[in-house]
Amino acid sequence: MKKTCEISEIFVSLEGEGPYTARPTAYIRFARCQFTCAGFNNPTHECDAKGYAPLGFDPAAYKSLNEIPLVTKGCDSQYAVNPTFAHMWEKLTIDEIAERLRAIIPHGQWVHPETGLPVILSLTGGEPTLHWKRFNELLNHPFISQCKHILVETNCAVPLTWELIGDANEWLAKDETRRWTWSNSPKLSASGEPWDKAVRPEIAAKQLMVTGAEFKNQVDQYFKFVCGPVEEQFDEVAKAMETYYTVEQNSKKPNVYIMPEACQQSDQASIAQQVAKMCMDRGYLYCHRLHLELFGNGVGT
Repeated sequence: MKKTCEISEIFVSLEGEGPYTARPTAYIRFARCQFTCAGFNNPTHECDAKGYAPLGFDPAAYKSLNEIPLVTKGCDSQYAVNPTFAHMWEKLTIDEIAERLRAIIPHGQWVHPETGLPVILSLTGGEPTLHWKRFNELLNHPFISQCKHILVETNCAVPLTWELIGDANEWLAKDETRRWTWSNSPKLSASGEPWDKAVRPEIAAKQLMVTGAEFKNQVDQYFKFVCGPVEEQFDEVAKAMETYYTVEQNSKKPNVYIMPEACQQSDQASIAQQVAKMCMDRGYLYCHRLHLELFGNGVGT
């Protein structure tokens, strides 16, 4: 019997955040996360018995994620994290994941046949690194291995195994045109998560073990933080990045992006200018959530 992965959704959209914004991207959204992040978009930090922000609807009343109302409090992808949505998740083999991707990627190809524009593969969640045991088979699948750019969207708080580092190195070594990106989104105290569990510099340092001299142009790493227009939150970003910089292997300063704390476009619009101005003042890159502007943060966007 083939092993499976617990998947919330597989879809194609435009990358909505960070340096690859607006690029066509295929997403494998893995289910489950070690965090609940009940504090996001939830000033009172109220939460249910399991530690999640209140939804305002009962997931048990829905059979498909495509039917659920928008999540407006807590983690904006709570439907991939909160176990009350588990009946809507799927257990798929790597072959089944590959066929889903083939069916939805434009022209069924990782590179556009006319323009040559590549499609990025984002491993997101939930927390994708919890599923690291499936990465080797995923990376080496005949169809998925044709992808040239893997982007791992992680909270940078799950210890990485040497086996995973080895799998990434092996994948890069087979083709010098391949790219591997660590997109780190550590959680600040506004999320409701404790600092010592959310800010883990040793994990960010180990990510760079993927890159040796031979891969220096194939691997990159950046950080994205969620902030409101609040000085204390920007202070926490500075504190976190000073912690990451103290790790010897992490001496090269990565780019730092700040996203407005928002589940919906109306939330983003109300604070975007303030956050952008604070980014300029503090020396960070402002990160607009393009998918909110275009699609409203529904499932599959």
